[in-house]
Amino acid sequence: MSENMKAVQAMMDAWKKRDVEAFIDSLNDDIEYYWHPTKKPAVGKEKMRKFLSNYEAGFDQQEWTVKHSAENGGTLFMEGLEVLVDRSTGQRIENPFVQVFEIRNGKISGMRDYYDTSQVHAPAKPEAKSA
Repeated sequence: MSENMKAVQAMMDAWKKRDVEAFIDSLNDDIEYYWHPTKKPAVGKEKMRKFLSNYEAGFDQQEWTVKHSAENGGTLFMEGLEVLVDRSTGQRIENPFVQVFEIRNGKISGMRDYYDTSQVHAPAKPEAKSA
């Protein structure tokens, strides 16, 4: 396993245990997390703590699996699948994703998520469904 993948695996393992402090420790102080294409990124560890709290309140992430990965220097690209349960509806969501990580000094300094936002966010707002 590469050093980049070890850094990301440490973050994933921490989240699977819901160990927020270990998750935060896997990040550089200047972390930038772009979690949604139309939202401002979470910047810094305190914003990440807030993001994790909000995420956990909305979704129960039951699986987070990497299917493929590729690296270029300090950048790691991952393709995978997460299984979520929308806490407001109880709906199970299988969400394919691509994540891009920037690694510096063995910790994550940048994260970008790419996924079908209508699939993940629609169940939380059933009134938004089209007829």
